[in-house]
Amino acid sequence: MIIEIDGYFNSVLIQSDEIFSLNEIEGIYLDLKAKIKVIDEIPNRFCKEYNMIEIDKAIKNKADIVIDTDTDRIYKPVY
Repeated sequence: MIIEIDGYFNSVLIQSDEIFSLNEIEGIYLDLKAKIKVIDEIPNRFCKEYNMIEIDKAIKNKADIVIDTDTDRIYKPVY
């Protein structure tokens, strides 16, 4: 599963071997957001606490879920 974390200052793709539902990702995101001081820490916390890895954004991977850290919107993109 590929998750895009998109914000004003950063845009990161992370990959997980585990498949999460939209509700599970929302819960994880809100939990991590409550633990951090700066929103830019979100990708690193996903990787550290949920065994995900950051992948190269230059490779055109399609995200399964997008997290917009500016609006807190979490959605499945339509390609």
